[in-house]
Amino acid sequence: MNRYVPILQEHVGAEKLELEELTDRNGTLSIVLAGVASRRIKLSFDSYMVYRKLDEGDALISFSNRKKTSITNQYFYRVEESDFIAWFNRERCDAQSTQPLVHYVIAAIN
Repeated sequence: MNRYVPILQEHVGAEKLELEELTDRNGTLSIVLAGVASRRIKLSFDSYMVYRKLDEGDALISFSNRKKTSITNQYFYRVEESDFIAWFNRERCDAQSTQPLVHYVIAAIN
């Protein structure tokens, strides 16, 4: 089962963040989060295999699992024992990657 481990919280504090932009250009996934004080955080992933975007209302099981295994008022998580990675590995017939896959969750207020 998914275990959500909070990460990067020292860079955010208690500020509320919402998803402002998600782009996938030329092999780079960029995510921009905006805070209430005009602060912006940009995350870029130059190397990624897969991503998904879900509304909280469409991810009730994931949200419930996060509540069971972690603090829910955080924005960034690394998911250990990830069901998503297990699904992805099955989809690609368990092809081995040269680097281990890591599952991150970014949970904005919107």
